[in-house]
Amino acid sequence: MMNEQNRPRIFKFDTVKLLVVVLVVVGSFAEEFTDRSDMFRSWFIFVNSFTAPLYIFLSGLFQKKFEKGQRPNLHKISFYLILGYILKIGIFLLRRWNGEDIGLDMFGGATIEWYFFVIVMYTVTVWLFKGVHRYILLIGSLILGVVAGFLPLGDEFYLMRYFVFLPFYIAGYNLTPARVRRFSHRLNVKLAGAAFLIIYFVLCFREREIIYPLRMLFTGRNPYSIVPIEGCTFYHRLLCYGISAVMIISVIACIPNRKVPILTHMGRNTLAVLFWHYPLVLLLWHIGAFDMLLPLGDPLWKVTVITIAIVTALILALSIFSWPLNKLQKLIDKIPLIPCIVIDLVILAAAITVNILVPY
Repeated sequence: MMNEQNRPRIFKFDTVKLLVVVLVVVGSFAEEFTDRSDMFRSWFIFVNSFTAPLYIFLSGLFQKKFEKGQRPNLHKISFYLILGYILKIGIFLLRRWNGEDIGLDMFGGATIEWYFFVIVMYTVTVWLFKGVHRYILLIGSLILGVVAGFLPLGDEFYLMRYFVFLPFYIAGYNLTPARVRRFSHRLNVKLAGAAFLIIYFVLCFREREIIYPLRMLFTGRNPYSIVPIEGCTFYHRLLCYGISAVMIISVIACIPNRKVPILTHMGRNTLAVLFWHYPLVLLLWHIGAFDMLLPLGDPLWKVTVITIAIVTALILALSIFSWPLNKLQKLIDKIPLIPCIVIDLVILAAAITVNILVPY
């Protein structure tokens, strides 16, 4: 019987991952201009309504299923912890360099490093509950995601994002790439997915003022009480879940299962794009690159921003930017298990010390 490691690679998902991180970068660039352009507000809400849920869904989909008595990959957990803290400290230094008066919270935050910490939490979660029936686990995660909005949570310990996006990870974990591919390959699913993508895209631009208030729910880090929607409550979260779920299905269905020269291979390097792109955005702000685009006039400056975002994502998806991350992972993999655990404990102890000594 063919095991999971020896199964043919499904090229569809490499292409989907590349598309997602390209849109993540476009969303990060668009966010910088949402106060100056309605078009970028539309781009921001369109992209953020599905990119994080889709990427987390794919992370769960390719998470190795835990069997009874099996422990999680502690080396991979160490890798993600180290990446998260390197990115967190790097972003903090760049933002201070840009003149922002901010503190350093080692156990929370609003920037892109949240993904690395949340994936660690999800890995531990599915390991702890590996004996629970998958439908019970999925329903429980949905309940937690909905209820979290009533709690006074935010960026502390990334708990709000953990709860809100947990159903997408659990859904991916309970499926297999082959099963998702078969479902998304159906003609009716492709046609319905394409129709929904077009309709939703148009709505984000033509009915922006109706959809844009949902942005604080799509980001996954805000309680209902501060969302600028009158009477915001659980059914608004369910609406966002529905939109994100249909968008995930639609995007996967519309991507062909073919190896696209160069691009499909670049889809294997998406972690590097997530890691490098936001520090680059901060660096561009520091050197005044964005300010130089505004005098180009409308719509040229907008087209230029989107073009730069896409090109940036594709450049960061080149293997050279994954090389240091891959080297770090290989170094961590060579560390014996006990020293690896000790390193994790030292990192967490250092983080606690920093939080105590440095106000945030």
